[in-house]
Amino acid sequence: MDVVRLYYFYAASCLAGCILSARAHAENVKVPEEYESTGGHSLAFGGSVTTGLGGVSAVRANPALLGLEREYSVNGSYHWPVAGRDFYQVGVVDGKTSPVAAGFSYTSAMDRYQGISDTKVGDLGVPTTSLSKDSPIVRRANLAFAIPVGRVFIGAAGGYVEARPPAETLLAEDSKPIKSFTLGFGAAAQLSPSFRVGISAENLANKKIQYAAPTFYRGGASYFWGDFATLNLDYRRRESVSVYEGSTPSIALTGASDDSQGSAENLVVASTAVRVYDLLRLIASVGQQKSHGISATRVAGGLSLVNQQFNFSYQALRPDVSSELVHHAIALGIEVAM
Repeated sequence: MDVVRLYYFYAASCLAGCILSARAHAENVKVPEEYESTGGHSLAFGGSVTTGLGGVSAVRANPALLGLEREYSVNGSYHWPVAGRDFYQVGVVDGKTSPVAAGFSYTSAMDRYQGISDTKVGDLGVPTTSLSKDSPIVRRANLAFAIPVGRVFIGAAGGYVEARPPAETLLAEDSKPIKSFTLGFGAAAQLSPSFRVGISAENLANKKIQYAAPTFYRGGASYFWGDFATLNLDYRRRESVSVYEGSTPSIALTGASDDSQGSAENLVVASTAVRVYDLLRLIASVGQQKSHGISATRVAGGLSLVNQQFNFSYQALRPDVSSELVHHAIALGIEVAM
């Protein structure tokens, strides 16, 4: 067992070196990183965890897990993305006090939206305009519930999204935010004490707010090696956002965008969480994504201190190993005894 722990520790150290050796530039960010951040410890798992991670992350990633992970907890995380404003996420999960498990998450930022475009003076003194890739979100709130149906757990979620118009830099500062609601669902089954599968969808019925809340489809499986390790395999498909991913910025004042120029992003991620010592967990992940015919490899990792009452983690995600991009986050969770 000690040899296995040393192996995982060495692998995680190499992965951490690969991540942290990068410097941040924003040019290759496809969409604002806040879009895919579901909170909790999910960043270290590569940004896509359908079955291996409960808690506040499950509110968006797969609400059915709220019923499988029987806990009452609160969680908060703070993110330093590659591009755009820092943002924070807070949430609470109640899977103990009622047969119907429930969870709530909230995302926002303290600074003002930078706008979709960023004009700078180039080396030759000529102004150039590029996408800032700042998230237009003013606030994002999600509420989810889960109930057991035989051996399967079913989850449903609703989201409230308030976002600045995509053409913010061309409008007056008092322009009104666009507000809308979205829907989501999830299902998960514990096929054995060690094996779990699940599927989910997030941001359905999002036509009005699609540029700020694209639809995500997720599917995955997890193997639990007792309390020592977890192995996860996840697939995620994200709706293309032509405001950011089209050949030119689409300035649609209604908030809708034309996706005819783009194609959905597909992402496959393998991740693991390993208990090295009684209080220390190592998290590592590697993924392959493809969007608009371009493939990229991502790596992520984190260190988490865990005991029965609280957990604290530092996480880092490098979305593309061929470019110099690093997204950092810290998260604190507290489990309340009921």
